[in-house]
Amino acid sequence: MKAEGVLPTIGSKFDQLTGLYNRESFLREAAVLLGARFDVDYCIVCMDISCFKIINDLFHTSTGDLILRSAADYFTKQFNPRTTISCRTNADHFILCVPTEELKIEQVINDLDKIIQDLHISHNILFFAGIYPVDKRDLPVDQMCDRAGMALKRIKGSYLTRYAYYDAKMREKMIEDLLLVGNLEIALAERQFTIFLQPIFNPRQNTVVSAEALVRWLHPIHGMVSPGKFIPVCESNGFIVRLDRFIWEEVCRFQRKRLNEGKEIVPISVNLSRLNFYSLDLPDFLSFLLSKYDLEPWMLKLEVTESAYTDNQVQLLDMISTFKNLGFSVLMDDFGSGYSSLNMLKDMPLDTIKVDMAFIRELEKSERVALILKFVVQLAESLGMGVVVEGVETQRQCDYVASLGEVAIQGYYFSRPLPMSEYEKLLEKYPLAPH
Repeated sequence: MKAEGVLPTIGSKFDQLTGLYNRESFLREAAVLLGARFDVDYCIVCMDISCFKIINDLFHTSTGDLILRSAADYFTKQFNPRTTISCRTNADHFILCVPTEELKIEQVINDLDKIIQDLHISHNILFFAGIYPVDKRDLPVDQMCDRAGMALKRIKGSYLTRYAYYDAKMREKMIEDLLLVGNLEIALAERQFTIFLQPIFNPRQNTVVSAEALVRWLHPIHGMVSPGKFIPVCESNGFIVRLDRFIWEEVCRFQRKRLNEGKEIVPISVNLSRLNFYSLDLPDFLSFLLSKYDLEPWMLKLEVTESAYTDNQVQLLDMISTFKNLGFSVLMDDFGSGYSSLNMLKDMPLDTIKVDMAFIRELEKSERVALILKFVVQLAESLGMGVVVEGVETQRQCDYVASLGEVAIQGYYFSRPLPMSEYEKLLEKYPLAPH
């Protein structure tokens, strides 16, 4: 249903830029509306604009303001003001309380796309929506908004879908995450986190060339907690920085133990989660660990991900140059999983790229994947970089990788991630590559 689109008089109840309600007013007015129209099914819709900060950085803030006003004008004209309430909150967020039968979300997103295209802004700007169908009228409106926000968070940045509906599983996931957060400090203090090591193998030389350190959480009650559950929580609340440093030190301690026992070692690579690159003391801390355990830089390799490159290219490049000056080898993990792989090779002084396991999974289904993998290996060799192919699980996959040249493999075909004691037993069975 179309309305006349007259903006309300600007005041303390309204957002100064768009004329929509501000968040506080929205919460009050939506509660009144939902209480008065108990016979009408409603949805709370939380909408967000992709890359809005980048828009303000690349263009003048007036461009961002134009986008916000255009979206607000659309909401005002598209929905009946007697049945729908809308607000702008947190810079580029909009929240609507709209009758379910009036919400045609695909049309809304398509209309907004058309409006933005007509502004002729030379950047891809997309709206995403999280929707909470109001099934509990006694729930505070701010909690309804939180549920719509959970649905939005699940798909934000996706190019496959632009909207999602809240369901009970999201709430269960939120509760689970909160429980995990409450246990992280205890787990670290009680050393419930433990290190597993996955060997990296040269199939041509039949040697172990290195290993990757992976963290596992052995909970005293729940047993093994999947990294897929606790790592995202650690990344979202910043705990990953402390966890990473714990892992690095455990690896250094392990390497020193073997050296003290007169045993050979191979380098062990540790992951540097992208939040670490905001820590100015990162190089100093790594140097401190080498000094504390009397290790040489080659004994500890550093793995970064493509996502870190996408987040802050300049900062990452500066940090990698610092690592290289300190003598560390730097690996790029999950190479090929993002959209900036070739740019990254052009810019970054990497020692090794680790090809994402998605390539090897598709190897037997697609000749094109095989050709791309061969090209990546040749390109890396031309640039003086080593290559590790991740996710190798079969003899056929191993044979193909070995045919490409001096390429190492990592995956279940050779070994799963192992507890340190089992990893040491494996090292006794194979020759170690010289360093």
